Amino acid sequence: MLKQPDGTYRYVLILGAKVNGIKPSKALRHRIEVAAAYAARFPHVELIATGGQGPDEGMAEALVIKRELIARGVSEERIHVEAASTSTYENFLLSRVIWDGEPGLTVVTNDFHVRRARLVARLYFGLKTDALYALTPASVKPKYVIREQLAYIKLFLNYMRWKWRP
Repeated sequence: MLKQPDGTYRYVLILGAKVNGIKPSKALRHRIEVAAAYAARFPHVELIATGGQGPDEGMAEALVIKRELIARGVSEERIHVEAASTSTYENFLLSRVIWDGEPGLTVVTNDFHVRRARLVARLYFGLKTDALYALTPASVKPKYVIREQLAYIKLFLNYMRWKWRP
């Protein structure tokens, strides 16, 4: 059975997702809502908003996450921002300066993505994780589930290259 997040870890890593203009997509909004509720339950945790700005986005995903968390009552002082990443791996890598030295993190992402995100944390960074599962809107779930399967292939190939690099 998976460990339910209980405030054990100091940092909550909120993975970025699509931004429509300057508004969060439904998938990202669900992540933000889950993270804000968790932050209210555990006022000692700090949140790391991750995600850069894609060419079709009007604002970096991390900045949208931060703005929306503040609108939901999370204190700005508890929110760290990593606004350059373009992948799950980079979400962890580029926010490492914030969480470095911690034994684990709480990861926030949509349900279809949790397993791979936790795998990236363990394989590349040696992190223990628990996770908050945000719902995936039914209208986009089939697309994301297929995309996720392809992402596992990419993860495997990249990890093998990384692990066996000279």
